[in-house]
Amino acid sequence: MATLLRRLRGPAIPLATTAELTPAVHRTLALRVLFAAALIGLAVAASETGRSNAAAAGGLLPGGSGGVLVLDVSRSIKPESNRTITAVLQSLIRARTRIGLVAFSDIAYELLPPGSPSAELKPLLRYFAPARPRPGADPYPPNPWSSTFSGGTQISAGLTLAHSVLVSAGQPKGQVLLVSDLDTAPDDVPRVAQTFNTFRNQGVPFRIVPVAPRADNLSLFQSIAGNKAFAKPVHSAPGGSGQTEGSHRGQTPWTLIVLTLVLLAVLAANEHWCGRLPVPRTQS
Repeated sequence: MATLLRRLRGPAIPLATTAELTPAVHRTLALRVLFAAALIGLAVAASETGRSNAAAAGGLLPGGSGGVLVLDVSRSIKPESNRTITAVLQSLIRARTRIGLVAFSDIAYELLPPGSPSAELKPLLRYFAPARPRPGADPYPPNPWSSTFSGGTQISAGLTLAHSVLVSAGQPKGQVLLVSDLDTAPDDVPRVAQTFNTFRNQGVPFRIVPVAPRADNLSLFQSIAGNKAFAKPVHSAPGGSGQTEGSHRGQTPWTLIVLTLVLLAVLAANEHWCGRLPVPRTQS
C-alpha cells in the first residue's frame, strides 16, 4: 500500500530547513527591492523629463533643458512687452529646467550661472508682472537696472557673454535664448550677425523671443538669424493661474516609458518563475 501511494504522489521533493532557504529568500527580496527602486527612478525621471521638455515644446529651448537666458533690460523695452517677458519666465520656471541668466543693455551682466534651477527666476517676475496699483501709482516697481544699467542696447554683448559663461561652465554647445525687442545700436548689427554665424559654425543652438519689436528690427533679425531661430509666441494661459500655453505640451519621454514597461515585464517574469512555491495540503 505504501509503495502504491508513493507512485500516485509522484517523485518526492526533499524538504529544506529554514536555514538552507535563507539565502534564496534574501536573494528574492533583494531583487524585488532593486526592481521597485528602478521603477520609482524611471517614473521620477520620466516626470522630470516631461517637465524639462515642456520648454522645448513651446519653442523656447532648442535642445530641451539648460542653457542661458539672455534678457534685454534696456529702456527701449516698452511696458506692453512685459507680458511676453513674464510668460517666458513663467514657462521656464514651470519647466523646472536648469538655466543661467544674462541681463544686458549697453553692457551685459551674469545674474545666474548656467545650471541654476529655473525657480531662481521667480524674483524677476515682480518687475515684469503688473501688480494691483493704487490710483496714480506705477504698476511696475523700480528695477535694479532702470537708472544705471539701461543706457543703450548692445545685443551682441549679451550673446557673447552668454556663450562665454557656457564655455566656462563646460557647456560650449549650450543653448542661448534671447528675449529682446531687437532694437540694437546700428554699429552693433555687424557684431550680432557675426555672433550668430559663430553660433552656427560651432553648433550652438539659439532661439529668439521678440517682444513688441518694430517691423524693421524684426525683418533685420529674420535676415541675419533666420526665421527658424524665432520661437513660437508664448502667451499667458487663460484663467490667471500663471501658467503658460505650451508649458504642458512637453515631448513624451518614450525611451523612459519603454524601459519602464520592459522592467515591469522582467519583474512579472521574476514573480512568475521565482515566486513562492505552492504547498499542497495533505489529505488524511
